[in-house]
Parts: sequence; structure tokens; C-alpha cells
Amino acid sequence: MAINGNLYDWESVEVQLPHGVTVGLTDIGYTDERGIEARYGKGSIPRAFGRKNYKATGSGTLDKDEFERLRVGLGGSVYTKAPFVIVISYANQDQPVITDTLPDVLITKVDTSSQQEDDNAGTVKLDFIILSPIKWNGIPAYTSGRNGSLGI
Repeated sequence: MAINGNLYDWESVEVQLPHGVTVGLTDIGYTDERGIEARYGKGSIPRAFGRKNYKATGSGTLDKDEFERLRVGLGGSVYTKAPFVIVISYANQDQPVITDTLPDVLITKVDTSSQQEDDNAGTVKLDFIILSPIKWNGIPAYTSGRNGSLGI
């Protein structure tokens, strides 16, 4: 099998937080979902389905100094009342840049736990909720049905 070039690696990822491009980020993850529930009537076979609400969440781990820059960038508290945007860009050699946007992010949990054998004890783990649909490479994951769209 021929080697066709560098695929996405941590060096090809750029994450922008409210205070600018971050370098002290050791992991980031984000998910979204919209559940489907089978609807039953008489018998044991679904006769239809119902859609649940759209939900998006994420998490990340920052070095302590990067967490402090984020905290200051959010006005002194990570539990700020104003949602903020996280932008993640992936760049592969000889391919277009892929950019995911996490709009309207609010931090829900901060965890500074570490263990004696950890290589880096100065990390801060964050959980967050994403209040608007994730834009996967510029395309919203979901539209709500407002403005005449069906939201399907």
C-alpha cells in the first residue's frame, strides 16, 4: 500500500477559544445527537416514530496556564453568563481545511483532579454544553424548523 501523505494528526489541528488560538490543549471532543423513539399502537411492531430534541455536548483538557488564559478571556469566571464560540480546524496536506464550529458554548464542569503517577498534573478538564447546532465543516447539524424549514 502506498503512503499518500500525512493524515490528520494533533499537529494539524488548530483550536480557537475566546482568548485566541490555544496551544495548551491536550484533548477536545464534541458530540451531537437527536434521538428517535419508536411509537407503538396495537401489536409489537412500531407504527411510527417520534423525534427527540437535538443535544450537543463536549469536553476538553487544558494545561493550567491555558485554562487561566481562558478564564481571564471569559471575564474572570468560566461560568460566564455569555455563551462563547469554539472553532476547530483540521488541515491535511494537499486537502482543503475542515472547520467545525461549536456555537453558544457554556462550561458546565471544571475538574482539576490528577494522580501521583500522572506525567502532567497541571491539567484542567472541562465539560461543556453547546446550545446551538454544531456546524460540521460549515453545515449546521440541524435546523429547528423555523423560517419555513422542516427541520428534518
